[in-house]
Amino acid sequence: MVAIVSRARTAVAIAAAGAAIAGGLLLKQRTPSCAVAPERSDLLKAALPSTTIQPGDQDIAVTITMPKAAELRRPNIALAVVLDRSGSMHGEPLENAKAAASALVTSLAADDAFSIVTFSDRDELVVAMGKATKDHKAEALRAIDQIVDEGGTCTSCGISRGTTELGSSTLATTGVKRMVLISDGQANEGIWDRDELVQLAQSTAANGISLSTVGVGLDFDEQTMIRLGENGHGNYYFVKDTANLATMFQTELTNISTTVATDVQLLVTPTAGTQIVDAYGYPMTRTSDGRIAIPVADLRAGESRKVVLHAHVIDTRVARFGLTWKDPADNARRETYTTLSTTLTDDASAVRATRDLDATMAIEEARTAHVLEQATTTYEQYGAEAAQRVIERQLVHVRATGLAPANLDRIERAANGAVHSFTTDSADQAKKATRTTAYELAR
Repeated sequence: MVAIVSRARTAVAIAAAGAAIAGGLLLKQRTPSCAVAPERSDLLKAALPSTTIQPGDQDIAVTITMPKAAELRRPNIALAVVLDRSGSMHGEPLENAKAAASALVTSLAADDAFSIVTFSDRDELVVAMGKATKDHKAEALRAIDQIVDEGGTCTSCGISRGTTELGSSTLATTGVKRMVLISDGQANEGIWDRDELVQLAQSTAANGISLSTVGVGLDFDEQTMIRLGENGHGNYYFVKDTANLATMFQTELTNISTTVATDVQLLVTPTAGTQIVDAYGYPMTRTSDGRIAIPVADLRAGESRKVVLHAHVIDTRVARFGLTWKDPADNARRETYTTLSTTLTDDASAVRATRDLDATMAIEEARTAHVLEQATTTYEQYGAEAAQRVIERQLVHVRATGLAPANLDRIERAANGAVHSFTTDSADQAKKATRTTAYELAR
């Protein structure tokens, strides 16, 4: 099992440590003034596993694809690095995190802005929000070097101070505002209840600030960190060894330079004949007007992202899908939409004859991600053999779909990796690695 697992599954060097984690979207339902594009199947596509279906339970694959940009201006960044300096970070973990933060500061452009926040029993502003000038960078490097470990873990303290720094900043009127939360422990001061922490992440996102989380080591609560990243409209990362923090952040610095959509939100309006039951691997909010809002992390030029929904469909008209996002170049909102209809039948052969292999592939990846989550819970309760049976049942199902073996490679590797981890790794390593794999596979 690799030591670092990130959304891009790429490894990354202290050189750009902390540089920028993809941000996300506002779950809070809004009616923004948007530039509305016509239906664009190249940007937003919704599909069932077959164009002809039998009424009942179905999965819907929604694919979001940002166009490639011939010319792209790097967006300005306002970034708050929020670093856990509790006693558990003593020694090498804290030194590696400090080196990563220092490399981040060095790598930022002059038009960017940044601040450094730490937390233990309480929060502390190490470096106030300021432009990434030569003098401000030098001040930051000196201050980072003086950070020491002590005390407990008040995660909410760090998030609140980071939100204040980014929310009060007038240094960046366009571009992206991101908070990067790095922690190796579980909250035991301030707000420690998981649901209440998630509410704090949602309120942070409501201020136009995306929150991404980095869990380091094997002692942090991965379920909380995942939910914070999802509901904070950013990403979640698992880094077993803090020496590898910079590797991950370098990838993010490269990615942010091509970001074309922030504050991304998928809106689903089901028809009377459709009930949306779940979104595999994503949080979703039901709005008062009957729509469903799902956060999607920032998108780069040419990037594709999938969201797979589980639904109950009994009508030919299925749903209307809207995508809304903010252009970091001018903060203007954009919107496009598409609709999904189908043909109903009781003839199973007609369903097989109209298979959509791309949609089927996306659906099976998301369903496998859901099964890996279930298997991890089973592993916690009943052990490795029971978890393995859960995964093997899913593999039997996937192999029966008729997809080409080459198309099943990602699913097979994820499933077999989880089985191997359950049987050979420590419990903490197995749970964190498998939940991270599920997080990635769902996207």
